[in-house]
Amino acid sequence: MVAPRLGARGARAASAMLRGALSLPAPLLRPLAGPPVHTGDGRELPVSSRVVMRLIQRSMPTGLHQLARLRTDSERGGPILAGNEGRDLRITDLTVPGADGPLRARLYEPPGSRGPGPLLVFFHGGGWILGGVESHEPVCRFLAARSGVRVLSAEYRLAPEHGFPAQSDDALAVFRHVTGDPARFGAAPGRIAVGGDSAGGNLAAAVAHDALRGGGTPPAWTLLIYPATDLLGEYASRAAYGKGFVIDTETWTGPDGLIASLVPYGEDPRLSVIRDPDVAGLPPTYIVTGGLDPLRDEGEAYAERLRVAGVDVTLRRFDLLFHGFASFACVERHCRAALAEVAHEVRRAMAGTGTAGRTAAGSADDTEVAV
Repeated sequence: MVAPRLGARGARAASAMLRGALSLPAPLLRPLAGPPVHTGDGRELPVSSRVVMRLIQRSMPTGLHQLARLRTDSERGGPILAGNEGRDLRITDLTVPGADGPLRARLYEPPGSRGPGPLLVFFHGGGWILGGVESHEPVCRFLAARSGVRVLSAEYRLAPEHGFPAQSDDALAVFRHVTGDPARFGAAPGRIAVGGDSAGGNLAAAVAHDALRGGGTPPAWTLLIYPATDLLGEYASRAAYGKGFVIDTETWTGPDGLIASLVPYGEDPRLSVIRDPDVAGLPPTYIVTGGLDPLRDEGEAYAERLRVAGVDVTLRRFDLLFHGFASFACVERHCRAALAEVAHEVRRAMAGTGTAGRTAAGSADDTEVAV
């Protein structure tokens, strides 16, 4: 079943209904939440968060035969998850040059944005096969509204139709265009950051690595939300959470998996950024992981790689969260609290104060990881 296309008013109404449902008392939500989920130290995932995790899991494709429908659903679901967040933002649809043709982009400008200022160039997640500016409307609206920083959401060519390295080539082309013409986006030279979630976090890291190799102006700061950093590595979190926790590892990376076309390039540091032999000199980097995410350990291993190389890096783990939580920040309170903290760090970093080499503060439900 394909999700219906809703107008702006319908999307806001659907969002309000979803937000209200996720705010119901725990006893009413439990039938929708499935069995209890516990962390390694015995803490239980909140009921509303379990509902969100199940919603994400049910939206995930199980094979490439579902890809067209899932792409449509993710595009139509974005405005519903965004709801009323950031209604006073100025939002402009744009076209930006990719490596092999024009790409869609969307600029979010907070109220009062006048003159050149900081800009976060954001690449969407979706396993390199899904997503776009519509699917990541909730994340980008939230970050722009809560940080007060302009956000440019940019698309890239998707696999498997477009083979590697089309995705990273497009990300590099977009970032180079932005740094080459900052005035078009209201950006101040030297205050342009790059970020992304999941596969988009991978692309954001690839942009930063490219600058090390002389590929243009480096980002002022890098934001990586549950990033994919190592396509081929074996990690404990993949074994622990690779089935039943949003991402089914075998479905994605198995011989007939969703990203099987990318696996042969898993040693390439443009795809597995942790395998880059030289990471010294990367910009200050803020890495977010979820305690119940199969990608947790590779994100944290990447943070350690950067720390050892002398890079200013902050690692923030949210113990009771999972892959994809940022997309639900506008409708569920635990996801909202986490992404609000991330938005605060965007504001701090882009104001020039930086976040390097420290542990971010958080609630008692979360783990603070020093690197």
